[in-house]
Amino acid sequence: MAKERCAVCGNIPLVQIHNPQEYMLCLDSFMRMVNAGDLTIVYQTCPLDEVIKDGKFYQQKLFHQFKCPACGCIYGMYVDATQGGEIKQNDKVFVPQEY
Repeated sequence: MAKERCAVCGNIPLVQIHNPQEYMLCLDSFMRMVNAGDLTIVYQTCPLDEVIKDGKFYQQKLFHQFKCPACGCIYGMYVDATQGGEIKQNDKVFVPQEY
């Protein structure tokens, strides 16, 4: 069940990501929000600044999860570098040991 979003995280677009360019735009937006303290990273498959190394994706499938410190909403950004991805609101923080 989606949690109500506050003014800070209400700016996060809940969208489909169709190509690497769209993913990089979304990643840049999340990085700016993290650097400003508007979001915190709660799970990541790689550091945000290492998504692209030597002109290549860190790995084919990438997942970053963020939490809004103001209201507690959690967001996941998943992308498959060959197929696209999405940004959506998550119910809880991902814990690999639960799977």
